[in-house]
Amino acid sequence: MNKLFIYFSIVFGCVLCLFSACNTHEGKDVPDVSKVDIPYQSYAFYKDFSKLNPKDIAPGLQQLKAKYPEFADFYLDSLIGFGYHGNYAQDIPMMDSFLLQKDYRSLLDTVNLAFPDTKKYDEWLKKSFKYLAYYDSTFDIPEHVYYFVSGLSGIPAELQSDKNVGIGLDYYLGRDFVPYAQIGIPAYATVRFTDVNIPIWLGRAIYGDKYPFSPDDKDLLDLIIQRGKELYFLEKFAPYLDEEVKFGFTKEQLDWCKKNESMIYNFFIQNNLLFDKNLQKTLRYVNDGPSSAGMPPESPGNTGSYIGWMIVKKYVERNSVSMHELLETKDAQKILDGSKYKP
Repeated sequence: MNKLFIYFSIVFGCVLCLFSACNTHEGKDVPDVSKVDIPYQSYAFYKDFSKLNPKDIAPGLQQLKAKYPEFADFYLDSLIGFGYHGNYAQDIPMMDSFLLQKDYRSLLDTVNLAFPDTKKYDEWLKKSFKYLAYYDSTFDIPEHVYYFVSGLSGIPAELQSDKNVGIGLDYYLGRDFVPYAQIGIPAYATVRFTDVNIPIWLGRAIYGDKYPFSPDDKDLLDLIIQRGKELYFLEKFAPYLDEEVKFGFTKEQLDWCKKNESMIYNFFIQNNLLFDKNLQKTLRYVNDGPSSAGMPPESPGNTGSYIGWMIVKKYVERNSVSMHELLETKDAQKILDGSKYKP
């Protein structure tokens, strides 16, 4: 595991400024889902895993498996890669040293300090699942949410099955959490690593499982419409969050896109990018990045995604289609034409 050099004096300061406010934007245009009935149960797996005794591993893992029969093996074998396959009846190789490893132990302690409970996030996710059931019942609605620590292995959210999902809490410790930079995560990406992003990462995982992003042999128009549909989904999935959170933008970056919408779209037209299939040129406009090539430095990397979102919103507004109808529409040109988009 990468050396993280986690010092609690630094970590504690990061944790104190971790929890950003979640502004409520639900109003007259958002449906009342209070009577939508969904099964929901969450599990603080990270707390029980943190309590394992490194000197007596086997009994502890057996108890963990008994308490979390559907998730324990998945966590140990797939998420952190030990590959025990439920064999906890004898000495467990490497687990004792893993749990005693200074950086990992500090990470576990930091997550427990930052997340004494998950009540706030459970309320958000329950609400999001209700919105999902309301807008498009063809999605599999998760019933069980497991909160875990990934060891900074690149797993903010993961689907175990149609009904079981996991949230890696070590990816929500705040932009200033020092180990993110130490393992090579760029500063522009850490805007997604605050606690308000929990519903967004999970929403992206759920959406991507059904509608995976497919860049091969696609022009920029295809790419921005794909991203636009994903953002429209996230808008419906988590209407209680600020708009910029869904983009992975700061508020200033989203304001810049709003003020420069015409310039962004005209840039794509004037540079013959809209129907260009050269991914080396186009992907940079639909992925996170420090800025958009050819645009001012204050631009975010995802300017194409912003334009795609605006086109999709216009298309839905003009054609009165359901979210399901929108997501099932594969023809990007049809969506552009039907939107009559003129920034």
